Amino acid sequence: MNNQYGFPPELISQPPEQRLLYFKNPDKTIMHEQLKIAFNKLFRTVHESAGASIILVIGPSGVGKSTLLQLLKKKILEESLVQMSISPAWIPIVCVEAPAPAGKATFRWKNFYRTILLAVDEPGIDQKIDYDSDGVHRSSNGKLLISQKATEDSLRSSMEKALIHRHPYTLAIDEFQHIGKLAGIELLQAHMDCVKSAVNITKVPWTGFGTYQLIDFLELSPQLSRRTKIIHFPRYNLQFDEDINEFKRVLEHLQLRMPLKETPPLRQKYWEFCYERSIGNIGTLIGWLTDAYDLCLNENATTLTLEHLQQTAKSAHECEQMASEAILGEERLIDSKYTTKSLRAILGFDNSEAKTKKHNTLNSEGNQLKSNHKSKQKRKPIQRNPKRDKVGSPKSEN
Repeated sequence: MNNQYGFPPELISQPPEQRLLYFKNPDKTIMHEQLKIAFNKLFRTVHESAGASIILVIGPSGVGKSTLLQLLKKKILEESLVQMSISPAWIPIVCVEAPAPAGKATFRWKNFYRTILLAVDEPGIDQKIDYDSDGVHRSSNGKLLISQKATEDSLRSSMEKALIHRHPYTLAIDEFQHIGKLAGIELLQAHMDCVKSAVNITKVPWTGFGTYQLIDFLELSPQLSRRTKIIHFPRYNLQFDEDINEFKRVLEHLQLRMPLKETPPLRQKYWEFCYERSIGNIGTLIGWLTDAYDLCLNENATTLTLEHLQQTAKSAHECEQMASEAILGEERLIDSKYTTKSLRAILGFDNSEAKTKKHNTLNSEGNQLKSNHKSKQKRKPIQRNPKRDKVGSPKSEN
């Protein structure tokens, strides 16, 4: 049974909570193809940034960017254990989440600096940093204390000092698009200048994980764009057979991980509905199937049915909005014939071709004008223009 179902057979007799916990298992990651590709690119880029100040991991909401961040953190920490034991002050990676502004407010850097500062400051009392800054100090047992009266400038200075001292491979920031939420063009530009300045001072690249809204950041700052590495983490697309096959494989893996008496036919019967209400995002799919499986267990059902899926699925309207946003974002990131043509025009290729064509046309027209002018000059003043004379005379009427 273990080979067929992919779970220990004794789980069938366990309480629903235990069975659900086995399915959710946060330590068990499904390494599907898009996740593998994104992870390999990201890991290589973080280690060899090649001059990139910012690394942006961009994809639709629900694709699994937070999972990707956790995989990166785990891998970097695992390979850094020996060096960390030699250099206790070194932290190989710092991970935080950009908080969403409350209500109609815009992003506040002061709170974000506080979040980064607390994440960078590790608990070993032997390696504590003396920040020597107003509002930032330590208790008698070495715990970092940040006063509410601490200014934004003092927090920023302390954050930069901490990053310089710890010198991680990268500062990884989840939900990076929150920085630009509700910000106009000028404010968004100011936000990007803050990022650029912090990177320049600390020499620590920032890795932002976010939605396609991050493209707006790049369009506002060409200078920043030149120093940014983009890693696209896309959903699975129905236009490609290999994407459909991989999506079905993930479905089969998930259905085999559900401790049930009967394996639910997610891949065999319901794959289209599963794709429709997840729009091809594995993160969305897993969260949805977790809710559906929970409902199934609460009803003490022998298997997960289409009704369980329908009751826990996102609405068609919500999925339509998700799909529209994802498709628009994909179109903005993926090179097309239009953008290639636009690039050629900017570089001057098309202009050169147009100039050559225009030059040839002018030469041709000039030669024709010269020819006509010479023809007119050869005629005598009283010479009429050449024309065909009528032949014969009209018949007389009777």
